[in-house]
Amino acid sequence: MSNNSLVCVGDGDNIGDVIDLHLLSGNLEEASKFSFQVKSALEDIATLARSEIKAALIYVAGDDICFIVSDDLNIADVLMSYSDYFLNKTGKTMSFGVGKTSVEALISLRKAKVSGKGRVIVSGGEQD
Repeated sequence: MSNNSLVCVGDGDNIGDVIDLHLLSGNLEEASKFSFQVKSALEDIATLARSEIKAALIYVAGDDICFIVSDDLNIADVLMSYSDYFLNKTGKTMSFGVGKTSVEALISLRKAKVSGKGRVIVSGGEQD
């Protein structure tokens, strides 16, 4: 990975709880519908990231996404727009962590999750 790159890790907030509630209520149709909304929103975000900020996609799985971008972007604003998109599509928030390494990005993601969710935390800085 280049020294001029940032790792971005995103995770949908409380997605498993929504699925669990539908399943515990015996509502398989709603669980399926919500799962499709999450999958579709993440696929859209992956497409946007590739086209808008030339992201190199690492993975999209479940309610998670990871990609690498150049560090010359105003990445916090871009990721907040992706979080807003996810909220509009699913009704749930999405948190992002950003760092020079995958470890920094995961630590930042964890900080975003425990500090209120629906946030973007950039290692060495902060955005909400």
